[in-house]
Amino acid sequence: MTLAAAVVPLAAYAVAFQTILYFSLPSRLRTMWAPVVTGIIGAALTVAAGVLFGFETVGFGVLNPASVAIWGLAAIALTSIVAGTMLIRPDLRVELADPRLAELSPRQVFIRIFVRIPVFTALIEEAFFRGVLHAALIALYPAETAIWVGAGLFGMWHIGPGVDQARAGDKSWPAGAVHTAATVVATTLAGAFLVWLRIETGSIWAPVAVHAAVNVTMAIFARTAARMSQTLPGTRRPLHHSSR
Repeated sequence: MTLAAAVVPLAAYAVAFQTILYFSLPSRLRTMWAPVVTGIIGAALTVAAGVLFGFETVGFGVLNPASVAIWGLAAIALTSIVAGTMLIRPDLRVELADPRLAELSPRQVFIRIFVRIPVFTALIEEAFFRGVLHAALIALYPAETAIWVGAGLFGMWHIGPGVDQARAGDKSWPAGAVHTAATVVATTLAGAFLVWLRIETGSIWAPVAVHAAVNVTMAIFARTAARMSQTLPGTRRPLHHSSR
C-alpha cells in the first residue's frame, strides 16, 4: 500500500470518526472518552504509517529543541494577549468561558493541562494530520493543494467538539451553528499554518509545541473566564455537569 492510496481512508477518519463519537456518546462520557478513543486510534494509525513508510517520512524528523521552544513560547505569548483581551471585556468573556472547565477539580485540571492536551490532542493530532495525512496528501497533490485539503479536513475534525462546546455554553440553535462554523473555519486556518510550519521546520515537533501551547493557554483562560462568570454580577451562566 502506498501513501497516496491511504488518502481516502485517512480522510474518512478525519472527517467522520470524531464527529460520530461526539454525537453518539452520552454527554457524561463524551468530553472524556471521545478524545481518548480518537487519540488511541490516531496513535495506532501513526505508528502503522511510520513502520510502513518510515517515521521521518511521516514527520518525525530530527528534534530541534531551540526551534520548538521559540515557537511554543511565541504561541503562549500571542494566545495570552488574545485571551487576556477577551477576559477583561464582559461581552467577549462570555464567548471565551467554557463552563465545563469550571467544574473540574484541581487534579482534573492538572491531568487535562499536562496529559490530555499535550498528548491526546497536540501530539497525536499533529502526528496524524501534519504527519501521516500530509505525507499522504503530498504524495497525491501539489503542495498548495495538499496544505489546504489537509487544513480543511482538520477543520471538519472539529465539528463534534464545536457542537459540544456550544451545547455546554447553552447557546441557542442558530448561535450554536454559528459557533460550530466559526470553530471549523478557525481550525482550518490554524491547520494550514501548522502544515506550513511542519514544512518549514522539517518535522511535526514545532507544530506540536504550538498546538499544545495554544490549547493549554486557552484552557487556562477559558476556565478563569467561566469561574469569573459565576461570581461577577450579571454574568452568571448555567453550568453543565461534566464527567471529566
